Amino acid sequence: MSTVAWIIVLVVAIPMISLLAWMYMAASLVRVPSGRLGLLLVKGRATDTALLPGAHFIPALRRKMVEIYPSVELSYRAGGPAPAESGELERSGPPLEVTLGDRTRATVFYTVRFRLTPEKLRQVHERFGPDGVFGIVRDASSAAVSATLRNPAVGIDDMFGSPLEVCQKSVGAAVAEALGGSGIELSAFLLGAAELGRTGEVIQATLRARHELEREQAEASTRLARAVNDADLQQNLTLSNEEAWRYRETDLWGELVQRTLALQVALRSTGGGVVGIATNDRVEVEQPTPAAQP
Repeated sequence: MSTVAWIIVLVVAIPMISLLAWMYMAASLVRVPSGRLGLLLVKGRATDTALLPGAHFIPALRRKMVEIYPSVELSYRAGGPAPAESGELERSGPPLEVTLGDRTRATVFYTVRFRLTPEKLRQVHERFGPDGVFGIVRDASSAAVSATLRNPAVGIDDMFGSPLEVCQKSVGAAVAEALGGSGIELSAFLLGAAELGRTGEVIQATLRARHELEREQAEASTRLARAVNDADLQQNLTLSNEEAWRYRETDLWGELVQRTLALQVALRSTGGGVVGIATNDRVEVEQPTPAAQP
């Protein structure tokens, strides 16, 4: 071939080769968004290649695609807001009803924070897929929580105070083990306050009665001192009984207001006067005796 022919071939071939190389590079460059994980699929089958956020070069020699999963922490709340209010990274479901080891029925609220393990992303994809992650977290965590709380060593006393922290750690360890077998890593577990139904009402009533008894005992000395002062005043004052008790009028009105929480007094002038005391419970009205007809 002549020199002119070679020049023509090079002028045409070099741009074509460059274009093909650019197309190959563009097809081989895969970009995973921030906060996501990419699982490489070849001919529709999952591989062990998990792609972290960023750009990756994967030779475009076979039909391939990348399935996107979240790489940040996800959250599932048992007893949280309605599913319509949940976002992509947070889901909720109904609270868990369990029977404790001492046969006490309770409704348990808990929160599971977790993330996908990149090394086990293929296992997660083949078993659950992108839409089934929250489902397995719900089922596995519910089973682990129920099994742990059904232990005969766990009772209603473990739902309060420092024993609750110990119980939370043991339940969290069981949940971590259950999720770890499915390729999910537990980040945090929070066991909320349990609703105990009528048993909880009995506990609260018992606590209120104890504190009310302590208040009565604390106020007993004050009431006793006031009664002694009233008795001494009754003996020492030379005024009539009605005038002797006027010094207590302000205190008596104050006690009445505290007991009824609302007090309204209406007074009218003498002659057509009406004295009324209105409270939240009742209204007492004292009508004056009508004047005698001449």
